[in-house]
Amino acid sequence: MEMTAIDPVKIDNALNSNGYLIIHDPELEQLSLKARAEYDRCLQASKLHATREKFHYSVLATEPWRKLAIGGSNGLGYQYAQNLQSIYFDANDGNYPALGLLFGFMVKVRNRLMGVAPDFGSNPERDRFWNACRVHHYPRGGGFMATHQDSHFPQVIDAQIGKPFYQVCVLLSRKNVDFFSGGGVVFDANKDKIDLEEKGGFGSLVLFDGRTHHGVEDVDLDQVIDFNRPDGRLAAFVNLYSTPA
Repeated sequence: MEMTAIDPVKIDNALNSNGYLIIHDPELEQLSLKARAEYDRCLQASKLHATREKFHYSVLATEPWRKLAIGGSNGLGYQYAQNLQSIYFDANDGNYPALGLLFGFMVKVRNRLMGVAPDFGSNPERDRFWNACRVHHYPRGGGFMATHQDSHFPQVIDAQIGKPFYQVCVLLSRKNVDFFSGGGVVFDANKDKIDLEEKGGFGSLVLFDGRTHHGVEDVDLDQVIDFNRPDGRLAAFVNLYSTPA
């Protein structure tokens, strides 16, 4: 997808009127196929870390970090329940070139919408933020995230750099192939629930901001959960995380 097709004004208008935006692009879908294959390979090779085990972004230069995200609150203490695993990547990791290209594209989209430099987040010491490039993986057998609004990231980004917050997501799984029930949802400006898997589908770019209620409904509760299985509901994200002091 050409970056010139990302018009911040039009996207802001769409978010203001609808609450979310889904963009389909054949090239992005093809890149997502390669990225998903790399993710599956990484899943089999990565050690699984506990939900509250801390890590520093610098470790990603050596290898991806695979961690659980389970409990009644997220890692920042906000009270919404979740059950998933995430793998964090360095976008420059040569072992996963397609994922790197995907994350790099998503970062440029996010930064274009925010009105900051295209490479913002790539130098954590300079920018005071780092690119948390990761894949959220909701396993069959009970992966989920309770419906919520984002509040932490909008506050921090606005306070530190005076820019709006955008959630940029690419879907990396197929409903009725990788999983069969549940999946990602957002609520539009009329508070109607939108099934992202049906409305978007594999390789779709999904955009929304902190105002939009969103979540992941229970994935395939007729299965026994297994965090080593590559199937389930998957999506890529590139949030900005504050650089640790």
